[in-house]
Amino acid sequence: MEVGLGLDSRLGLSTPQLRDLGPEARALGYQSLWTNAGVDYDPIDMCVAWHERAGLPTGVSVVPIARNPAPVLALAARTAHELSDGQFVLGVGSGFVTERPIAAVRSYIDELRKTAKDVPIYVGALGPQMLALAGRHADGAALNWCTPAQVAWSRERVGPRAKLIEYIRMCVDDDVAAARLALAKQVLAYALLVRPSGARGYRAHFERMGYAPQLDQLEAKRAAGASEDDLAHAVPDEMLSAFGYAGAAAGAAAALRTLSAGLDVAIVRVLVARPGDVEGVRATMRAALAGPG
Repeated sequence: MEVGLGLDSRLGLSTPQLRDLGPEARALGYQSLWTNAGVDYDPIDMCVAWHERAGLPTGVSVVPIARNPAPVLALAARTAHELSDGQFVLGVGSGFVTERPIAAVRSYIDELRKTAKDVPIYVGALGPQMLALAGRHADGAALNWCTPAQVAWSRERVGPRAKLIEYIRMCVDDDVAAARLALAKQVLAYALLVRPSGARGYRAHFERMGYAPQLDQLEAKRAAGASEDDLAHAVPDEMLSAFGYAGAAAGAAAALRTLSAGLDVAIVRVLVARPGDVEGVRATMRAALAGPG
C-alpha cells in the first residue's frame, strides 16, 4: 500500500509554506502528495510545484464537476501530467450536482478524456452507483470518511481493476483535547451536512455505516441550541477513532495502519489544532510514518 500526504489551505499555512513541505514529505517516506480543490490556490499548480520540488507523484482529490468546464480542466490536467512526467492524477466528484449525478459525472469524464486521455481519473464515490461508475468508467475511486469495513464494502462495488484511495484525517498534538476537537469538527462538517437542495449524501453515508443514532442525538443537540464546540465535544470517542486519529504522536502510526486496511493509497490528511501551526503539521507528518516503538 502506498502512503501519501494530503495538505490544504485549512491548515492556515501560506501557499509557499504548503509547497515547501513537499521535499520534507519525500524525506520522511511519503510516496505521493495530494491536495483538495479549495479556492485559496490553484490545486493543479500546487501539484506541479510539488513535483518540481519533491519529484513525487501528485494528485487533486477532488474537483467538483461544476467548478470548471470539462475542456478547461482537461487542458490543465494534461499539462500537469506532462510537466510531472506522467505522475499527476485528477480526481473529480459530483459536488453540488443533484440532478442525475451519475450521468453528469460519466459525461464529464467522457469530455475530459477527449483532451486528457492519458491522465488517470479518479471519481469521488460514496454510494454503490458512483462506486460502480468509478470501477467501470475511471481509474479509481476516491473514498472519504470510510471505516475499514466500509472500504471493503466499497471494494466489492468498484471491482478489482480500479484503485481505492482515501483521505485519513490525523491530528497529532500534545494537547489531546485540542486535537480531538479539530478532528470532531471535521467529522461533523460532513456527517451533519444537508445541502440546500435537501441532498443528504454524506449524512446517508454515515448512516450506511451504522451511525444514525449518534447523528440523531447530535442533531437534537444542535436543534436545542448547542454551539459548534459543544457538538464537537459530544461526538463519541468510538466514532472519532473509527474515521481518524487525534492525540499524541505515539499512537498515530498504529492508527494509520488500522484505518488504511484495504486501500491502495492511504492519504494522511493533516489537521492542526491551531491554524498556522507549521510545526504541528510536521509533527503529524513524522508521527504517521513512525516505525513501531
